[in-house]
Amino acid sequence: MRWLTWFAGLFYLPRLFVYHADAGDWISVERFRVMERRLFILMSVGAAATVLLGLAMIVAAPGYLKMGWAARQA
Repeated sequence: MRWLTWFAGLFYLPRLFVYHADAGDWISVERFRVMERRLFILMSVGAAATVLLGLAMIVAAPGYLKMGWAARQA
């Protein structure tokens, strides 16, 4: 599920940047700054977990690399 956190963050973070740019008062600007920072940290954890678990899967079952990326159908 960590990949879902990373993927959702990739779509939502730019939207937060737009809201941040449109914010007029100082309280809203500070709120979006905190939200952006928290989402980026959560995304970074998700991205790192995705990469590390993917590498662990390849180490545990290297046969996946021999299967090919697209199965050929006869």
